[in-house]
Amino acid sequence: MDNDKMRLLTRPFSDIKSRPGRNGQSISYVEAHSIVQRLNDALAGDWSFRVLEHDVREGEVIVLGELRTGEVVKQAFGGSEVTKTRDGKVVSLADDLKSAATDALKKAATLLGVALQLYGVEEPVTPSAPRLVPPVQDGDEPDVPPGNRLTRRQAEFIGKLARGGGMDKRALDELAKQQFGKSSAFLTVEEASEFIRTLSTAA
Repeated sequence: MDNDKMRLLTRPFSDIKSRPGRNGQSISYVEAHSIVQRLNDALAGDWSFRVLEHDVREGEVIVLGELRTGEVVKQAFGGSEVTKTRDGKVVSLADDLKSAATDALKKAATLLGVALQLYGVEEPVTPSAPRLVPPVQDGDEPDVPPGNRLTRRQAEFIGKLARGGGMDKRALDELAKQQFGKSSAFLTVEEASEFIRTLSTAA
């Protein structure tokens, strides 16, 4: 995928919404129509999405979706609670499956770099060549200032991108050492943002 498309895909969104989450947390998100519009704008309509599998459980539905553009293929799971009336009757399983499919599309789109700002990348993303630095010697913990180590959300998203690219922990750390001279667990917030860009553009 060329750099111009990646710049369009990874451009930060201004219309970020929020909703209550579990345990009193607030969840930031971008609406589905904005994701679709971003894909259309960046890829000139040259993309498709399909549901590969779905599973209906007692309280939720799960969908495995596939987003494809050219030779690039990304897969992701999405889910939705089964909506029921007060007496326990299912309202509309079709609507619940649609919600799960939309969730899968949005998550697959993040693997192309769409809405990365929700995972700790706040600045505009521009692909760049990896920065090579001398590696840290085995057993030496990098000196990361307190409070500046990558966030849990960044770490989780880095792992998600690695798994999506078929990369195990050893390969992930080797790539991090090539770029930053240390394993992924010891990246700073800024380095983690740059590493997310590297993993997203490695399609």
